[in-house]
Amino acid sequence: MSRREQTSRQASRAGFLRYIIREYYRQRPLEEPSNLHKREIALESLEDGVYIRHLAFPFMDQLYDYILNVKTPLHLYYSSALYSNPSAQLMEEKMWEGSELLFDIDADKYPECTSKLYICGNEISAENTGMCSDGSKPIEYVNVSWTCIMRAWRDVLTLVDILRDELGFSDIRVFFSGNRGFHVKVSDESALVLTREERRHIASYIACEDLNLDRIFPSIRGVAIFNTAERGLRRRVLEEAVKRGVAVFKERAYGLRDVYLVRREDLEDILREECINIDKAVTMDTSRLSRFNYSLNMKAGLRVTDLGLNKNVEDMSYEDFSPFTGAVKIKPTVTGSLDVLDRRIDLVRDKVIKVEAYLGVYLVVKNIAIPVDTSDLGVKK
Repeated sequence: MSRREQTSRQASRAGFLRYIIREYYRQRPLEEPSNLHKREIALESLEDGVYIRHLAFPFMDQLYDYILNVKTPLHLYYSSALYSNPSAQLMEEKMWEGSELLFDIDADKYPECTSKLYICGNEISAENTGMCSDGSKPIEYVNVSWTCIMRAWRDVLTLVDILRDELGFSDIRVFFSGNRGFHVKVSDESALVLTREERRHIASYIACEDLNLDRIFPSIRGVAIFNTAERGLRRRVLEEAVKRGVAVFKERAYGLRDVYLVRREDLEDILREECINIDKAVTMDTSRLSRFNYSLNMKAGLRVTDLGLNKNVEDMSYEDFSPFTGAVKIKPTVTGSLDVLDRRIDLVRDKVIKVEAYLGVYLVVKNIAIPVDTSDLGVKK
């Protein structure tokens, strides 16, 4: 591809993204976080591709004016921390007052959900060659199936149970991240003041890291013993063992009454399922940035969405998280059959096709299609 073609394609893509992002934010969809005036605001700018940090907007009108007229946000964040001086350039000058407790669960962390493709010009390969024939770097293409998203959702539900039933938190919210997973946010007063070390202990407990299994699950002759009034991790393991039919109830065993016996091998197998693969760095960070609820995640063109704790996400699909309606005509830049979110689409380079809005936006965001006609594209009210 010539440099002129590359420049033209990039301009077309940037113009399209600027248009749809601004059309979306003109609807003023964002949820205002509590204590907005104490939050640092940050964004990744479409215009120059850099992160802009240390912003502060006491009122949402000022924020909307900035993102509609100054910088177009590919990603829009506010700090999980509260600061006396959020716009200070140095962290020590911001004067930290507390921070919400955050958890990230991404579906691409599971072994069966980590496949990648590499795109060089018109070629799609499962192997990373490091460099394309024209000297450019391959485009890395990762598509996470809805099945993998649902696996992450099941871990989210387990995490919420742990936070509520075992750690005693109550102000818990769950968000679809707008891309490959979920964010869980705890805003209890007791969570706000947790130190980095205390957050590390919580993350380790949830991920079952640094656990002394011999102490938590003492065994006799390779068998762990549980009573009928277990709590915490032991309760979860026992419930799963009973569900799997690997817990044997005994009215009397080893001098104890009314116990369950679980073999050590079954116990370790259950622990692999009960331990949650969270991003510990996110949970430990007391100054982490958090995506605005109902902002766009332009890694996929989908919307960050509050799911509540009772919403049946298993009945949803990627399309439900797109703020765009209608269809868009695109010109693929590659030839091949690709999984695109929850669809499989046959692409032929330079052959214009018309696809649903959420699929077209995704392909343009991934830089493997050029927008041709957006006249049927709209924003959901």
